[in-house]
Amino acid sequence: MYRITRGENVRLFKYVTSVDLTFNPWDAKSNSTRELWRRLTSHKLKASNPKALVNATMPTVVPAPTAFVKFVDGSVVDLKDCSKLRVEEIVAELNMAAARIDNEWAMNGKDLGDD
Repeated sequence: MYRITRGENVRLFKYVTSVDLTFNPWDAKSNSTRELWRRLTSHKLKASNPKALVNATMPTVVPAPTAFVKFVDGSVVDLKDCSKLRVEEIVAELNMAAARIDNEWAMNGKDLGDD
């Protein structure tokens, strides 16, 4: 599993433009998605990227908890069923996508301040 430090996690979150989560908060299959929502709405992450939108839809009937994440380069991570994933696995997917963007931008001499 792809792991990074907490400081790096906060830095990579700057590449996220929006996160849409759908889960039933009372269903045990939604534990990881609910924990992801808790982590993404922490004060530290919000402060690092105040423009990122984190939306949570919590209908009472959801076939499977989902996560849809958009990044600054237009790429997305679409996890259609998070019920069998641990929150660490979901975060690793997001961090790998953000690290890929970070590497590409570094190789091209671009940073988050550039448009």
